[in-house]
Amino acid sequence: MCQYQDEVPRLGVKPYKHGTEAAHGIAWLGEATAFPQPVGLACTWDTELLRQVGEAIGTEARGFFRRDPGKNGLTLWAPTVDMERDPRWGRNEEAYGEDPVLAGKLTAALAQGIQGDHPFYLRAVASLKHFIGNNNEVDRGECSVSIDPRNMREYYLKAFEIPFKEGGAQSMMTAYNSVNGVPANLNPQVNDVVKREWGMNGFVVSDAGDVLGTVKDHKYLDHYKDAVAQSIKSGIDSITDDHPISKQAIRDALADGTLTENDLDIALRNTFRVRMRLGEFDPADRNPYASIGEDVILSDAHRQVSLEAARKNVVLLKNADDALPLNAARASKVAVVGPLADIVYRDWYSGTLPYTVTPLEAIRGKLSAAGGEALYASGNDCVKLTANGKFVMTRPDGKLAAAADSADSAETFELTDWGWRAHTIVAGSTGKYVTTADDVHVTADSEEIFGWFTKEALLIDRLAEGKLDVAAWNNARIGIGEGGLLTVDPERAEERSSLGSPEERAAAAQAAVQVTATAFDTVSVEDGIEEAVSAARSADAAIVFVGNHPLVNGKET
Repeated sequence: MCQYQDEVPRLGVKPYKHGTEAAHGIAWLGEATAFPQPVGLACTWDTELLRQVGEAIGTEARGFFRRDPGKNGLTLWAPTVDMERDPRWGRNEEAYGEDPVLAGKLTAALAQGIQGDHPFYLRAVASLKHFIGNNNEVDRGECSVSIDPRNMREYYLKAFEIPFKEGGAQSMMTAYNSVNGVPANLNPQVNDVVKREWGMNGFVVSDAGDVLGTVKDHKYLDHYKDAVAQSIKSGIDSITDDHPISKQAIRDALADGTLTENDLDIALRNTFRVRMRLGEFDPADRNPYASIGEDVILSDAHRQVSLEAARKNVVLLKNADDALPLNAARASKVAVVGPLADIVYRDWYSGTLPYTVTPLEAIRGKLSAAGGEALYASGNDCVKLTANGKFVMTRPDGKLAAAADSADSAETFELTDWGWRAHTIVAGSTGKYVTTADDVHVTADSEEIFGWFTKEALLIDRLAEGKLDVAAWNNARIGIGEGGLLTVDPERAEERSSLGSPEERAAAAQAAVQVTATAFDTVSVEDGIEEAVSAARSADAAIVFVGNHPLVNGKET
């Protein structure tokens, strides 16, 4: 009944995992073909292209399954069908926009591609998410969204109806939020609309931690046994949650009659019906997808589909004075500016990229081949920091300390401002991001901005000209500890987002009396805007790369 289904040797049933992330390519399992983010795929308006993208994703899922069937499942947690009405949601790049018909048609095509065209066997399984009304990140696990009947039927449900009816999607994930006061995993529309009215005969999964969350977060129910029982009766066929607690809760519910064996039979039939269509219990020669091997991963054909999707996802809003197309004859010297000009970022559901090409690298390559030149300016300020009369330096172990007597020994930091206090800082000597370690020290040793809790995102308040107050990702102020070490001050941490792991909490408690709160003074090394303006003035044309970072802005910071 849980995400990782146990084996039953006496019946010949193997262990099976529900859930592989695949928003725009197989994620977290190793190098795989990456496609544009879903919001970019939506900009193509091309259902056949989306079918091809889905086919590539489903085929590579089979390749990973062949590599390790115990670890790499064939039920994919994609696509995201949520309606994106609120532009403030920091994860809008994960779905297909705010139009239910466009989102529905494109996700239907993607689901068809993932699952294949055989009348019985499935290449892989598409799981539509998150049903329903999911469009905020902060408090998503405890909030309730209010949706009137007409908007529910004509807008929110419509986006899901199309990929079920036209795309034949075989799975769905419920949302974290409540809808009109009822947690989504208890939403009667799962059974009444999705399964009965639309005829979806696959299975429904809960989002991670949300079944037990009806007790812990929503506080809608008082006991875990009631949470699992009501969720299963409401249409949840596979529980994505703490396995030991969930299984014990199911046993408790069975013991007191809150849940019956027939309730479990209904859910298990739904999951095993899909497992049978994946060919798990049949000879391989019956299943046309069983012969797919690892060689399909990163195949040339999939790379071509990715390239076509990348080309088609670009949207030209305006071409004033025929500024485009650019070529070396019209612009032999081009200024490439902006904080996104020479970097490739990953989002939460990006796959492991086999290689990257930044905009600057691509433009420079094109221009140099034609005898042209590309100038570059990030637009970011570079500064040195001082505190308590000492300059901040990077120690050999990567820790930052206010311990240098002169600017010559000080670290130079490049600051990227993402808005709403959020910044990322790169240390010039290491080329790595400043982050907070588990022992509450501040280090300059992170290779990239990544992680569910993005510890490379620092919160900066500009107190006065050249003076900064800096806090860690959880709003814990950074001060000076023993030996001048930059250290997180737990006394300034917000209670609801305090340092998470037991090791972090223990270290924070020990550091509480050692940290001296301080503001940092800055010494300007480079004015980013002035550098960008200078580059643009000396060039024939300027190309500006700006935007947000999905992991920094994703939690609505």
